Amino acid sequence: MKLLDPKYCPDTKMNVVSDSAFPCLTAMAGRILTPLKNGDIDRILPSLRSSARTLHNAITSVRQAAEWGMGSVQKVYSRLSLPLPYGSYGSGKLRGLCLNNLFRTANFRVRTVAISQIRTTSAGEMEVPAQLSKVGTLF
Repeated sequence: MKLLDPKYCPDTKMNVVSDSAFPCLTAMAGRILTPLKNGDIDRILPSLRSSARTLHNAITSVRQAAEWGMGSVQKVYSRLSLPLPYGSYGSGKLRGLCLNNLFRTANFRVRTVAISQIRTTSAGEMEVPAQLSKVGTLF
């Protein structure tokens, strides 16, 4: 229930994206977003289907990017296939330190090598179109 605690998640506009099989409690309604299951779109009012599809596609895109990112870390650091230390040093602090270091070095590698499936997939959506970038140079 940490998602409901303002100490851990102060921005109520932020959500968690999950798999469609993830069980959602009623207390977490609106905080955990899941993609539509097969047949769900038919049960939605026709006037809301377009918005539901857009949200479904956005959730799927975010989840896919996160899975690619995790996969790239596992490929580079095969040590992740081994069990991490647990509870031996200050109730899991060593585990957290290992994960923190792995992700920091993985992020450093992505920035220096500049090869990232997330970047190549999402780069087109984040870039300014050529027509708009030329407008700024005219003034």
